[in-house]
Amino acid sequence: MGSKLEISIKNNKLPDIEKPMQHRFKAQDGADSFSALEHGMGSPHKTVLLIDDDSDMREIGRKIITGAGYQYIEASSGSEGLEKILKFRPDLILLDYMMPQMSGDEVFQQLISSARYRTRSDIPVIMLTAKSEYDVDRNRLFEMGLSAFLVKPFGHRELINVIDNVFILHQVRQKNRELEQRIRRTEYKYQDLIENANDLIFTLSLKGDFIFINRRLATLTGYARENWIGRSFFDLVAAYDRKEAEKNFQETLRGSARIFEMRIICADKKTLYLNTNINPIFEKGEVIGSVGIARDITQRVKLEQEIVELKNFIESIIQSIGSGLITLDLEKRITYFNSGAEDITGYKAKSVIGKYLDEVFPREEIKQLLPDFSSNNSPLNREMEITIKSGNKIYIGFNVTPRMDNRETKVGTIITFRDISEIKQMQAEVIRMDRLASLGVLASGIAHEIRNPLAGIKTMAQTLEEEIEQNDSRREYTSRIIRQVNRLDELLRTFFSYARPRQPIRKFYRLQEIVHEVYMLLESRFSSHNIEFISEYDKNLPLVYVDFQQIQQVFFNLILNAIDAMQDGGHLQIIAKPVETIIYAVDRRKKPYLGKRNSSIFVEVKVDDTGSGITSEDLEAIFDPFFTTKPQGTGLGLSIVHRIVEEHEGEIRVKSEINKGTSFTLLLPTKE
Repeated sequence: MGSKLEISIKNNKLPDIEKPMQHRFKAQDGADSFSALEHGMGSPHKTVLLIDDDSDMREIGRKIITGAGYQYIEASSGSEGLEKILKFRPDLILLDYMMPQMSGDEVFQQLISSARYRTRSDIPVIMLTAKSEYDVDRNRLFEMGLSAFLVKPFGHRELINVIDNVFILHQVRQKNRELEQRIRRTEYKYQDLIENANDLIFTLSLKGDFIFINRRLATLTGYARENWIGRSFFDLVAAYDRKEAEKNFQETLRGSARIFEMRIICADKKTLYLNTNINPIFEKGEVIGSVGIARDITQRVKLEQEIVELKNFIESIIQSIGSGLITLDLEKRITYFNSGAEDITGYKAKSVIGKYLDEVFPREEIKQLLPDFSSNNSPLNREMEITIKSGNKIYIGFNVTPRMDNRETKVGTIITFRDISEIKQMQAEVIRMDRLASLGVLASGIAHEIRNPLAGIKTMAQTLEEEIEQNDSRREYTSRIIRQVNRLDELLRTFFSYARPRQPIRKFYRLQEIVHEVYMLLESRFSSHNIEFISEYDKNLPLVYVDFQQIQQVFFNLILNAIDAMQDGGHLQIIAKPVETIIYAVDRRKKPYLGKRNSSIFVEVKVDDTGSGITSEDLEAIFDPFFTTKPQGTGLGLSIVHRIVEEHEGEIRVKSEINKGTSFTLLLPTKE
């Protein structure tokens, strides 16, 4: 969507140019134009008045102009615009050519001819029109003092580029007026202003050769300016910026003012960075040369480079650390989110930066994560459970520190954290092992004291039973005593086998044979409970290196529990396949370790049922000794299962949903 832009400046005299200049350039949505705003030309102290009867145009203009850093005033008619010119004295006027009652042409004539607006007639005016150049007498308006024409439709960068350039040219015109007055007073002061300016000022021919250079050249570069008059401007530019400089110069010859940065090589081989503004010089509508102003920005560029290098260095450190790091502003909006935070939480930085923290994490967790700081602003070190993107919860250890500026004022919050889920799991395992150790000591201490009295009770009850007549109803009492003693004895046997298990005698077996024997023992229960048994084995399933009897006991307990959970029938499925994985466990001395084992091949066995399921509270305790939800249960079945799998250096995990079923996953070793 290209628009043809025309800018004309009247009576804009440069040092050695006496004739009026016209600026004419084309832009494609501002793609090839550097807006002066990009180089700090937009000023919050400059006011732009937009006079347009179209409310949509005024709203769009407000957004564009205020977005560029200018103050904004608007008027919906020509008469209202003239009143606001008197009241506010804007620095620039955007004037729509076609308006009812009073057109833009009439407003402009009032502004430049009426004595009422005499003090305002020097305000630059840009005419906006949708009419073609053949429908508007532009030469007449330019001769009257119009600064520029902008043809609708136009892009926002085009508008800002035109405004910036008109301001620049207006400033140049004002400076030239001052120079003319000074020239009239004294030629010396005029020359002194140009020659001793802090900026490098020069004029170029159509070939790009220097016509005039001020004294600043010698100060900046160490070159004598006499040696450069008549030489090419591009010989001064460093080779790696020459192509860009030539491109901008060619645009200037087409009528476009250009602002760009370039490097030059000084006489002592040092490199200088110059911010250069080149404007075309017109005579009778034709470009006859150009004038340039270049400012030394070497210190600024070096400082920017140092800041960028420091930023990149700090960024690389922050991104490389394993911990997550989140920074917040005072309103708890996320301002930074490093790669460690991405890995731990599952969120991507680009999806959370700018959001409030409670838009990412639950508010209840944020209250625990960000409590009120104490008066001394000391860092907080804590542990908590937090919900990540997947919906799962993990444990993190975190540190919360206030972010302070150089005046010791709090400007935000810094949160650093690590995923400590494995550590918490190990802590729970240590606690469980402590319980088991206590259980072993208890078993050793009470074994003799309980079993001897039980033997005496059973003997006396049997003797008493023999002395009572067969038809005596009291024989039922003795029978009950004997049954309860037998039950206690069986409970003790189970308890002893758990508290003091024998070491597994491991050999290589086919998993199918172990499961089949268990199925044959429980086949009648499957039938009586209307349960379908399904088994699937990978065709390349390796042998398992286990104790046959102990692993048989594992499957016996798991399948028996599954049957009890499916009183109304259901499906029990066993699926086995080989997997290569790593197991984190505890050693035989019950000491947790975090070091990785070498990856090994295991047989993964899933035992899935469609039973009543286990609550989340009970899941955390099902492997603890004496924990049971069954009225007649001992609470040792799953504890024995866990102990056996552990002794085999395997692993057992469980997942469950209420009324949907339970799934146990076992990893059994395949190697010695």
